[in-house]
Amino acid sequence: MAIFLVIGICLLAGMGLRRFSEFPENTGEVLNLYVIWIALPAVVLYHIPQLQLNIEALYPFVFAWGLLIIVAVLLIVLSRVLQWSQQVTCALLILTPLGNTSFVGFPLVEALLGKEALGYAILYDQTGSFLGLVIYATVVLAVLGGVRTRPVEVVSKIILFPPFIALLLGLLLGQIGVPLALNQALAVVATTLVPVVMVAVGYQWQFRLATEFQGPLLVGLLIKCVLMPALAWLGISQLSLTPLLEHTIVLEAGMAPMISAGALVMSHHQARPLASAMVGYGLLLSFITVPVWHWLIV
Repeated sequence: MAIFLVIGICLLAGMGLRRFSEFPENTGEVLNLYVIWIALPAVVLYHIPQLQLNIEALYPFVFAWGLLIIVAVLLIVLSRVLQWSQQVTCALLILTPLGNTSFVGFPLVEALLGKEALGYAILYDQTGSFLGLVIYATVVLAVLGGVRTRPVEVVSKIILFPPFIALLLGLLLGQIGVPLALNQALAVVATTLVPVVMVAVGYQWQFRLATEFQGPLLVGLLIKCVLMPALAWLGISQLSLTPLLEHTIVLEAGMAPMISAGALVMSHHQARPLASAMVGYGLLLSFITVPVWHWLIV
């Protein structure tokens, strides 16, 4: 329960900070950089060495990419049926399947399932959401957004991304052991993830939306927060996995659209009002739907 209070307090604090001129316009971006370069790698380095790697560790990757492919195909069909513009289609193809599985996902998973589930959540995020952002989103922008990216640039983004480097180091440390002092230091730094990221989210929260984007917004959020976790739950019910892994996959599948994906879409001028609304309203909706999914599957 305390973690929800932290989330709420920091979210409101971030929204309130925008009213003070002492904070520069890019405050949210600076806080995001701290999370990406410091807090998130610390979380990864702390939890990954403790994770028991076995065949079950592949399931977060399989479900993340399986859901991404299904949703992408569905959106392409809907875009033709509903006659969405190319910009709307591009924005939804990126924002709908890619979830906020780290910034918001980690705090919610920890609050609902406990710290033991963070290892699986990290695998879902790094092998699914992050790789989807740098590979899948790049392809979508190249096809629909007029962006041309060389394969070597995609590989470079993956290799040099701080949390991904931390993931590789964490896997190595899991084999050789983590010194106690380092483990304790990582635990302290990792605790800054939730408050800092929620202040950043609150600071960047935007709800303005043009009328013509309301239909695509509704479709995108229904798929993201309702259909995707439902498909994950349906698929998992056919397998025999540990309850903790099952619940983590379902909750991560239902997280709000990824903030980084929203920033990427807006930076390339692809239906920017829709992208902003997907991130803002999606965050608000996921604070309701994710606990509901947790209640349904427990």
